[in-house]
Amino acid sequence: MTFRTMRRLYINGRFLGGAPTAVNMVARDLSLALCRAESDWDVRLVVPSAQMQAAAGLGVAYQVLGRHDGIRWEQTELPKLSGKGVVAGFFNTVPVLGRGYVTLLHDAHVYTTPQSYSRATVLWRRLLLHRAAAVGNFILTPSVYSRDQLLAQKVGDKDQYGVACNGISPLPAKIDRDFPRRLGLSCKDYALGVGNLMPHKNMDFLFKVFAQQTLSEVPLVLFGNTTREDFEQAGFVLPKNIVFAGRVSDAERAGLYENALATLVPSLEEGFGLPALEAMQAGSVPIVAKRGALPEVVGNAGIVLPVDRPAVWSDALLRLRAEPELRHHLEEAGQARAATQTWEAAAQSVLGHLEVWFHRKTQSASAVEAAFEQSRTGAEQAKGRLS
Repeated sequence: MTFRTMRRLYINGRFLGGAPTAVNMVARDLSLALCRAESDWDVRLVVPSAQMQAAAGLGVAYQVLGRHDGIRWEQTELPKLSGKGVVAGFFNTVPVLGRGYVTLLHDAHVYTTPQSYSRATVLWRRLLLHRAAAVGNFILTPSVYSRDQLLAQKVGDKDQYGVACNGISPLPAKIDRDFPRRLGLSCKDYALGVGNLMPHKNMDFLFKVFAQQTLSEVPLVLFGNTTREDFEQAGFVLPKNIVFAGRVSDAERAGLYENALATLVPSLEEGFGLPALEAMQAGSVPIVAKRGALPEVVGNAGIVLPVDRPAVWSDALLRLRAEPELRHHLEEAGQARAATQTWEAAAQSVLGHLEVWFHRKTQSASAVEAAFEQSRTGAEQAKGRLS
């Protein structure tokens, strides 16, 4: 393997055939930023034939590989490239065979909040986490918190890790600022959140916050796929001031953020916390739980609160409504912080980690070659980590 061939970065493009989940969208945006970044790496998206049309529509370099599709393609076809360059995947998955992979692991939720997933998902994801950490492989995480949580679960060693914070796409050219009014809402007179049934999203706490008499006149607007009926069937008791916006377009979501008094993220666990960053970008004050990576994401540009005192959250909302100057200060601080979190910056961070991992030696052998040599017994060590 020569130095020249190791300047190739093959990005696992299987996410193009998946649902538009937050993880898949991160994989898409980071992949596009890397393909467009100025560097001396030959970066290309690698896809199964079923995703060829989707890849062609992205306007970046891509390569069609193999005959299979889905997980079978990823586990049998993609490893064929592991000796020709660096193979990277940005959506929590990695081939079981081969080595020299770079994997973006978003969080350790299958360990810290396994109740949010099926048993089969937990077992498969745990296997992949440890496979991503096999000797000769490297791991990216979107936050220091995620890195530390994975290390606490004995997923790899610290020198295998690099932190590359998620970016955020620019606001849409046309923001639907009239959307809140169509829902019967007034500007800066409602709070915003993302509806989600996963236990670690802590929606029950949020409903307790808005069940208090002090917030009876403040609507909580939830957007996303989860409906009122979904919550009721799951046994949640909903306050009367909950408004369901449903699935929204990018323009509508930006309009909701921009006009909200605050955006609430009470999650018990977050590997990053994209809604908080989206809120800051659009000029909404994030009020987040003092848990997971959320304090890391908002810094001093938001309000960080414990998740065992509903009255503290209601007091924070009422203070923002009563003190416009405080709200404006936090809104401006959030926009300034969000402006630095671009996908271009994320791509440069990833490229920097690649240089450290794979090109410390540029004369006779790359770091990947050394890692390959070191990992002859990697399969046994990975098995030991899983036991």
